[in-house]
Amino acid sequence: MARTIRDPIERQITFDALAPHFVTMREWSAFTVLVPLTVVLVMWQWQPPLLLLGWFLLLLLGIYARFVLTRAYRKAEVTPDTAEPWHRGLLATSVYCGLLWVAAAFLFFVEASAPHQLFLVTLLVTLGVGSLSSGTHWLPLYYGYGAPILLALAIKLMLLGELPYMALALMVLATLIATVAFTRKLNGIVRSEMRLHYQGAALAEELQQQSEALQEAIHAKSRVLATASHDLRQPLHALSLFIDALKGVEDEREKVRVFGRIDQSLNAMRKLFDALFDMSRLDANVVQPEYSHFDVATMLAGLCEEYRDTAERHELQLRMHVPDVVVLADRALLERIMRNLISNALRYTHRGGVLISARRRGSQVLVQVWDTGVGIPADRQEQAFTEFQQLQHCNDERDKGLGFGLAIVRRLCALLDYPLQLRSEVGRGSVFSFSVPQGNPQLARRVEQGHEQSSWRAAGKLILVIDDDRNVLNAMETLLKGWRFSVLSCEHLDDALQVLRSGGRAPDLVLSDLHLGDGVNGVAAIAQIRALIDRPVAGLLVTGETSREQLKRAEESGLKLLHKPVRPLELRGAIQHQLSLVAVS
Repeated sequence: MARTIRDPIERQITFDALAPHFVTMREWSAFTVLVPLTVVLVMWQWQPPLLLLGWFLLLLLGIYARFVLTRAYRKAEVTPDTAEPWHRGLLATSVYCGLLWVAAAFLFFVEASAPHQLFLVTLLVTLGVGSLSSGTHWLPLYYGYGAPILLALAIKLMLLGELPYMALALMVLATLIATVAFTRKLNGIVRSEMRLHYQGAALAEELQQQSEALQEAIHAKSRVLATASHDLRQPLHALSLFIDALKGVEDEREKVRVFGRIDQSLNAMRKLFDALFDMSRLDANVVQPEYSHFDVATMLAGLCEEYRDTAERHELQLRMHVPDVVVLADRALLERIMRNLISNALRYTHRGGVLISARRRGSQVLVQVWDTGVGIPADRQEQAFTEFQQLQHCNDERDKGLGFGLAIVRRLCALLDYPLQLRSEVGRGSVFSFSVPQGNPQLARRVEQGHEQSSWRAAGKLILVIDDDRNVLNAMETLLKGWRFSVLSCEHLDDALQVLRSGGRAPDLVLSDLHLGDGVNGVAAIAQIRALIDRPVAGLLVTGETSREQLKRAEESGLKLLHKPVRPLELRGAIQHQLSLVAVS
């Protein structure tokens, strides 16, 4: 029997090639009865009548079965994916009829009558050669019908033993070999042409889909730019109003209130920029996990405190059920995943609350974020992970974001090989789950002790700041001096090199913007300063770049990269960490 065809294009070719056979075989069923009927009439006086009638009735049964099959095929809605049983049925009826003609070659060969021999040989050769057209489109049809008939005739002639019959048998064998080769060649040509046609059609469809996807991506980018423009204008507008209002405020309590509002506006801007930069880094494939052992309960407890005010503002409960367990993960990326899941849960939960849980599951830790929010319909759950999508009305329109949250979660989980699962029911809530490998508690303690011992070394160091924006330079210098660092600030790399060559104190850390203008970048600047100073120097990059090439270059340098606007606590932690690494080395 024919083997299963798995290639969709090959299935389509076979389907289209055999579809006409189901039509022609039904239409020619009555005519095909005349051929065996002629055999019965010609051989009636030379063969036992019962044998002839039995053979004829068996062949009629096969012809009728093929008629029923082809009629049912035309009534059924057969597709390339469902056609295989019908093709097998067609092949089975063809093999059945072919075997009856093979039997005729041995049963009805009249050795005493040359005209009857000529009749039977001519008929069998005609049937064998004539069936090669069916094999042109599907070889099993010829192998199951025409080829056995010719082979049986050749064997019968050889068994007669006389030289003329032997010569005739060789001629029939030659005909069989020629028809097989010709059928295979024609089959290859026909199917190759059909394959090229379908591949061309599939390629055209794929190009159409890619074109549509590209257009959708362009429209999506346009939407996000419009959304980002609007959402960035809002906190900027509020920020300018608060700053202007602050000029005339003398009451200290009012100043505290206004400063709190300013901080909220800045925080809204940071969230938008963080989402944009996260997507830029993921698009550039420059996010490389840095795995470490740490207590996940401590990390999640910090996140709960971070979002406590948000939950209380919306009258929601934010609870945590997490045992003391160490995981092996990239802490920063895991925090990013959890921040997006928690903020998303709080954003779309109007009553009830959010639960953060972690449970041991063998060598894994199952981390989950539960909420009693609006839920996501089953037919829209996949769409929820698409960029720029916001499926529901959120609690605070000021905090609705750009629709990147769950898209970032999925891509980070894929990067870290955390299988992400979503269960959701409309009106009852959702639960997001993923598993993280358990870590080594002993290694986690060593890391924590190392942080405690190194934190005191971070203060009192000299930091060289390079940024071609004077306003940013002044702000960074003010901030660092407030943390009691010594600061050397330069707008250009050449200025910094000149100070160092003239005997200036060597810095402990170089904090440079990635893009310095005049074709110079922070990676090269830090490399030149390190080459000039005969001792280890920590390096830190700050950037507002979103281009894939620049981000990839920065990541490949091995330098820590922070994205503007940088949170002061994040900056201080990064500085301390880089200084501690140099101190340990």
